[in-house]
Formats: sequence, C-alpha cells, structure tokens
Amino acid sequence: MAALTTPPGIPPTRSGAHPTPPSAQPTPPDMPPTQPGAHPTPPGIPPTRPTPDVQSALGLRSGSPGVRTATTEAAPLSRVPEWRRVVSVVVVVLLAGTAGLAFDGVFALSALIPVVAVAAVVPGAVAYALARVLPLWASLAMNLLAWLTAVSATLFRAQALVGFLPSPASVRAALLGVRDSWKALVTTILPAEGDGRTIVLAHFLVWAAAVAGAELALRTRAVVLPVAPAVPVLAAAVVLGVAGPGSRLPSAAILVGLALVLALVRAARSVRTIVAGLPLLACLVLVAVAAGTVLPFAAKPYDVRQLVTQPPPRPLAGVSPLDQVSAWLQNPYRQLFTVRSTAEANWRLAVLDRFDGVTWTSSAGYLPTGGRVPGDGDTGARDVVEQQFTLQKLAGPWLPAADRPQQVSFTAPITTGLMADPATGMLASAAAAAREGSTYRVISGIRRYYAAELREAVPAPDQAALALPNGPDGRTAPQRARLATIARKATAGATSPMQQAVRLAAYLRKHADYDVNSPPGHSYRSIQFFLTEAKKGTTEQFAASYALLARSLGLPSRVVVGFGPGKSQGGGVRQVLAGDVLAWAEVEFKGIGWVPFYPTPARSHAGESGDVAEGVSKQRQAVEQEISSENSKPAPTPKPHQPTQKPSAHKDGHDTEIAWLPIAGALLGGLLGGYLLAVTVLPPLRRRRRRAGDPQARVAGAWRQTVIRLRTAGIPASSGVLTAREVATLGVTALGPHANDPLTELANLANLTRFGDAPVDQAVADTAWRHYADVDVLVRQKVAIPRRLAHRLAPGSLLR
Repeated sequence: MAALTTPPGIPPTRSGAHPTPPSAQPTPPDMPPTQPGAHPTPPGIPPTRPTPDVQSALGLRSGSPGVRTATTEAAPLSRVPEWRRVVSVVVVVLLAGTAGLAFDGVFALSALIPVVAVAAVVPGAVAYALARVLPLWASLAMNLLAWLTAVSATLFRAQALVGFLPSPASVRAALLGVRDSWKALVTTILPAEGDGRTIVLAHFLVWAAAVAGAELALRTRAVVLPVAPAVPVLAAAVVLGVAGPGSRLPSAAILVGLALVLALVRAARSVRTIVAGLPLLACLVLVAVAAGTVLPFAAKPYDVRQLVTQPPPRPLAGVSPLDQVSAWLQNPYRQLFTVRSTAEANWRLAVLDRFDGVTWTSSAGYLPTGGRVPGDGDTGARDVVEQQFTLQKLAGPWLPAADRPQQVSFTAPITTGLMADPATGMLASAAAAAREGSTYRVISGIRRYYAAELREAVPAPDQAALALPNGPDGRTAPQRARLATIARKATAGATSPMQQAVRLAAYLRKHADYDVNSPPGHSYRSIQFFLTEAKKGTTEQFAASYALLARSLGLPSRVVVGFGPGKSQGGGVRQVLAGDVLAWAEVEFKGIGWVPFYPTPARSHAGESGDVAEGVSKQRQAVEQEISSENSKPAPTPKPHQPTQKPSAHKDGHDTEIAWLPIAGALLGGLLGGYLLAVTVLPPLRRRRRRAGDPQARVAGAWRQTVIRLRTAGIPASSGVLTAREVATLGVTALGPHANDPLTELANLANLTRFGDAPVDQAVADTAWRHYADVDVLVRQKVAIPRRLAHRLAPGSLLR
C-alpha cells in the first residue's frame, strides 16, 4: 500500500495510524494534529496536568518543564517574598495614617497625631502577626478586641478597668462616640476639642482602614485593592473638615502617591523596577497637585453643613455687663483679672446689639470650639496681639480678650468648655469652674484703621442695628424725636457718614462730664435726662447715648462693654481692676465692618474743655482728628470710572460675568480624570474577565493578552493578518531566546483551541496563563517603564 503524503507543516502520523477521515475538519497548517481516541476528563474533576492528547498535540513529554501541575497555580503566601509583604503592610499603614491626618481641619494636629499613630500602626502589626496563624475571621475578631483595648487605654481611661482594660462603660462610651460624634462635629466651630467623645470617630475610621488594607495586602494578590479602605477615611475628613482651617489637598496628594507606590511594589517584578518607577510616580503626584489647586471645588468645596439643621446657638443667661458698670465703679479696686500681653489694648468682654427701650442685651449665640474663632470677613490690616489671662474676681460666663480673637485655649486648671460667638467673636466658658484661678491664652487681631479707607465709608444696610423700638408700654417714646434733634445738632456740617460718627463722639465728650457716682440706667428716659439735664454720667450713659443717637442718624450701631488696659505690673503683666471698666460704641460700615468709637471723656481730663477720649489709641485719635478737620470742606466728588475698566455686569440686575477659566479647568480636569480612570480600571477588568469562563475561552483570553503585551514591545501583532506561529516568531525575535518556549507553546494552544477538536481542560488553560505570565515578565524586562506607561495610557488600551 502506498504511503500517504503528509501536507506541509503537519507532522506524519505514527506507523499504523489511520489518516484523518475526509469528513473530519482539516488541521490548520501551523497546528500539530491530535491523537485519536482521547477521552475527555469527567465533569467536575479537573485534571492536575494536561491530558496525553494535548501533550502529544503540543509535542511535549510527560514531566516537561513547559507543563506545570495545577496544584502550583494558586501560589501560597510563602511564595511571596517577605520583603514585599512587609513593605505592602508598611505602605498600607501609611495610607491609613495619611487619611487620618486629613482630619487636621476637624481636630487640632497636636491632639490628632498620637491618635492616628496608634490607630494606624497597631492594627497593621496585629494583622501581619496573625496572617499566617489565624483565618481571616479570627484575625478580625482579634483586631476588634485590640481596638477596644486601645481606646479604653487612651481615650476612655476613666471608664476602663485598671486604667486600660475594656469595661462595659468604656466600650459603651467608645461605641456611642463612633455613632454620635459626627453630629457634634457638624455643629461645632472647628477645630473641635480633641476629647475622646469626638476624636474616637477618627480613631475608629483609621483603625478600620488599616485592618482592611493590611488583610487585603497579606491575604490577596490584588495590586490596588488594599488602597480602597483609606479612601472613605479621606472622604470623611474632607466632608467634616470643610468648615475647618487648612486644606485637605496635601493629604490627598500624599494618598495618591502612596497608592501608586503600593501598586508598584505589588506589581513590579524586581526591586530595580520599583526604584526606577519612583521618580515617575513623584512626577505624577506633582502634576496631580498642580492640577488640583486650579479646580474651583478645591478652593471652595461644598459644605455638608448646609444639609444639616443646625441647633440654635446657646444663649448665655446672666446680668448684662452694661448693667454692672455702676457696681464695678462703686468698688473700683476689686481685682478682676491679670493679663500678660504683647501690646496695650482694651479688653472686650461683651457685645450688646439689642435695645428694647429700657436696656441693651446681646443676641449672641455660642458654639463649642476647640480653639479657633471664625473671622468676620474683614480683610483690613490687623496687629497680632498675644495675651494670657488669669481670672480673679470677674463674675459671669464671659471671657475678656483683645478686639477680634482668632485662637484661644485654656491652659489651667481646665482645658474644655470653651465657646465662641461666630458673629461677634465673643468668648465664654461653659464650665462653671472656669472662674477664679483659670488661665487661658488668646491670639487676637486688632484692627488698624486709616483715614483713606474711613473717609468715604458708607453705612451697612443692617436694619436690626438701626432699630429704635417702642418702650415696654408699647407706645412710641417721645424721647426718640428729641434724640434725633440732638443728633442732628451734634453733627451739623458733617459731609459724610464717617464725619457724622466722629463728630457725634466728640460732641458727647465735650457736652457731658464723666462722673462715677452718677445713677445707673440707659433707657430712653435715662438717656434723655443725661443729655438734657444732668449732663454727667458714667461710661454706661456715654456709650448707650452714642448708640441711640447714631441709630437716629441712620448709622447702625451697638454697645461694647470691656475694660481699659489696666495698670502695668512689669514684665508685660497688667492688673485690671473693676474701676477700669469701659463701654464704647461701634458703627457698621459697608466693606469695613464694625468700627469702634469712644464717646467717654478721659477721667484724667474730667471737667476740662479738651476733647480727650477714654480708651482710644494715639493712632486712632490722629485718624479721627484728620477726618474731623475736613468738616468744613465739601465731600470729595467720586472719580469717574477709568475708560479701561469694564462696565458693571449688574446694571440689569443680572450677573453676566461667568468665570470661564475655572469652568473650563473643571471640565478639562473632569475629562482627564475620567480618561485616566478608564485606562487604569478597564484593562485589569478585561484581563480578569478573560481569565474566567470555560477552559477554551481562558486559553483564547491568554493568547489575546499575550498579543497585547507584544504590542507594547513594538511587535505588530495582529491576529487578523498574522498567524499565531508568525506572531510567536516575531515575539522571539524581539524578546530573545527565552521567549521561544512560552510563545511557541502558547501559540500551539491557541491554534488547538481555535481549530482542533481535542478536549481543553482547566489545566491547559492554567498552562496558557502561565505562559502569558512568562511573556509579561520578558516584556517588562525588555521595555522601559516610560514606553510601557505610554502604551498603557494610549487611547487604544480602551479597545484592546
């Protein structure tokens, strides 16, 4: 019988074998034939190695190095280099700590650092120690017990057993703090006090992020997934800290950098690759930071407090300080407090803005604060003054401070209970113990005024500060008409609102005398008697008269009660006595804020005709004299707008100016961010999908991923033009002889899957993906990181 001729590219069959029947599907030219008579593996029992049919089709012998058993596919943890596990845990701990330190806008950094350090390091160490010893559920249970012990030993020691062991009281306090602390944080002037009831939220979130990240890094081979637990912590810090000081952008940039480092550590094949990639990661972080600063929401993020119904600020009950002026003057040598200050100033105690016809009271509402006092929005020049107060016999909840406080903190004997009124900057203490012997420090900004900005000031449209209500009997007080007449007489010839305010204070200083023995009272009747008959009074009547007269002129006003600088004791310390009490008035001007005026004549000049104010600085007195000296001149005509200025965009009642640059930047940043997210997330998801499914699909997916990797090396691998063998040949030429075995065998498996009829099982699919992994390593070694990154970021990666 004549021998059959074997077509080119197909190995001859063994002796005695039957040729392929005509009805059978022809074997492609580049694929070896399979042996007949092969039996498929029973369902549900995957073989531990390729079947003999597949080995014969690939030209492999049993035990060939190209074939590995399936038991080695799921590499145990011991195969991961220990340095890689340690570095991964360290980076995860740094991620959790960085996200926790983003709470620096919510809590003071000094109180936050030790809490975050414990909450990030301890769970990471516990997870690392138990990863090889206990299953996941047991490790999580141990970490929960460790958290309860940590918070009991640090934040709730008073409720803990022997100072550190968890007790029912400490556990309950910790859990309630985690549940309720956010409510207190959104209703507090930030930064909040770092007590256990509030800061336990940051402790818990950082601990949970460190545990979850460490377990993912130690028990999975995911590259980026261990970063995920730290992201919600950063988001919570951003949401809660919008109203606080500082910016969360640096923390976000560091978090992104650490995430890239973790991905590099877990994905890189060698230490050399990690070292080479660090500069590139640093550049990416710098670019992200630079882009983030120009985004509109980075400068003014959305405040979640707008969605929360704020509780009404806490009013303070007690005798109005203005009603106490006469009592203080009758006991002038009573020691109220001492102050060590870097500059001489008046010490503001209370701001009174409501008048009911009889007395002045305050509408201030106080919120808890950890030390920061919100600003009033005035951007004028201020002199920073540091003070340290020690209270003596000063009654009431109010705390004195210079002008507008910015930072305040108790130092002894208590450290909590501080409150502030955001509108006026007034300070108070919620603790009854914050009295005699209490010490606190204040940093204030004392406003410095100049004639140029005051000369053409316009009164603010504050209707509440213009109110002149009826008396308690409900009838129109006849004194109001008399007050208006006196006010017009006092400011006759004034050509501007500021000149009216200055002249009014000078009129009172010259019109009446300071008399500490004058009867108290500042009702309509008392003020009329003071102005028209007695013409003498205490600082109470001078300040109250000024405020009422100013309101009758259309100048919004209020009364302030405080104290003069006091008597110097040497070393910057001043003793303030009850006799140093001083009241003054403030007028609100648009764009400037509340400007103080001192209508009380100096006691050292009582009875003299000179115009010397009590409590006014020399610089401020010179400014007022300069403004007052212009009273005979007509008000300067405002200069017309320069031709180069743009016309107002509000003429028709609509704001037509649109900040196109920030909007364009936001859109561009959003598109860029979305694109980067897509090219980062889609390829791994596509690779994961190709590794799943039935064995035949997995082999095809492995070849597809190999073709994509070969394109990174510059090989024009196109399955529509080149055969699998041709692609493998090009790959060997580009990557070197080490690529011969994995590429050739993977090409044979691809052809077998596509054209052959031999069974393909999970072991064959596992072998195909191991060949892909070998090719991936060779591509990483051959192709530089910038070129691989460019290929990854190319738009084509979204379609492969």
